[in-house]
Amino acid sequence: MPNDEKCTLRPSLRKAECSHCQGTGRGTRDNPKFTLKEGSHNGFPVIEVLKDGAAIHAWDSEFRFGRRKVQIMLACIDLLSGFWQSNGYKGREFRDRTVVDPTGNLSVRVSVKWHPNFERSDGEPVDKPYLHLKALPPDSGDIGLGLIKCRAICELQENLRRWLLANTIWANIPVRTPPSRKTGNPG
Repeated sequence: MPNDEKCTLRPSLRKAECSHCQGTGRGTRDNPKFTLKEGSHNGFPVIEVLKDGAAIHAWDSEFRFGRRKVQIMLACIDLLSGFWQSNGYKGREFRDRTVVDPTGNLSVRVSVKWHPNFERSDGEPVDKPYLHLKALPPDSGDIGLGLIKCRAICELQENLRRWLLANTIWANIPVRTPPSRKTGNPG
């Protein structure tokens, strides 16, 4: 019977039940595996999100950021999750809102944006919404996240929280010993 055909990679499973044979296993196009890669930029810690061990998009060579942008995204994690799981809020159903995170002393304006006539670096037109996160004063900075980036942040949120804890601001400031005071002539 054709339905009883076994998977060559996992012979205990029928092809009809095997995620490998169906193309839905981790690390496939429809179910990528997201990971984090730590680094530094000008002496400050940064984290890069990878999809299946490479850049998240072929046309976007790096999806990396420092502590504050991680805090911004995690403060808005429920909205990122809703955006990703609703396939971009099916257009323009999303209402702009402000997220306030008192623990991070942070306010973020969240909106859905469209770029009419936007083209990727490879010339392909993009006619999809993206989530725009804008830190409000006294902070600055904004982040644009499409569906795959929202999904990646949602799936990696616990790892990102651990990275934040391991890379606190105080942990990254070098300890300097004050100069010793000598008695006598100051000159």
